[in-house]
Amino acid sequence: KCLPLQEKWYTLYRNYESDPAFGGTDPCIEFTCLGPAVDGAFPFTIRYGDTSANMTLTLSASEGYTTQNLLHFQQIGQKESMLVTASYSDCMTCVVFRSTYINEGACSLIVPESALGKELSCCDYLFDLLCDATPKFNIYNESCFK
Repeated sequence: KCLPLQEKWYTLYRNYESDPAFGGTDPCIEFTCLGPAVDGAFPFTIRYGDTSANMTLTLSASEGYTTQNLLHFQQIGQKESMLVTASYSDCMTCVVFRSTYINEGACSLIVPESALGKELSCCDYLFDLLCDATPKFNIYNESCFK
């Protein structure tokens, strides 16, 4: 329901140190939707560090769900996709992603650019409730993409 994104989104923090699909340990992970879906796939650019990757994002629903909570990120030219589950989403404030391609407990908190620097206590609470709250690795900082 949040797609196509109307602004850039950033990984604020996660409960795992390295993400092989999205920049390893690089800070400043930025998600930009490039437009509406084409044949069911949304075009995306993911930036991290000095690198960017063009991807497509397709949605599907978990068994027994009507909401499309499964996100399949696929890098252009690659056959494999990374499965991410949206455990919680509020299009104005945050999304809690469960990165099952890493492990069942791997989570990250993604926020829109307009929410950066704002009080996100509800999002923080839901992250702690839905995911293992510790450790937390801060990914976004003030120097990102300035």
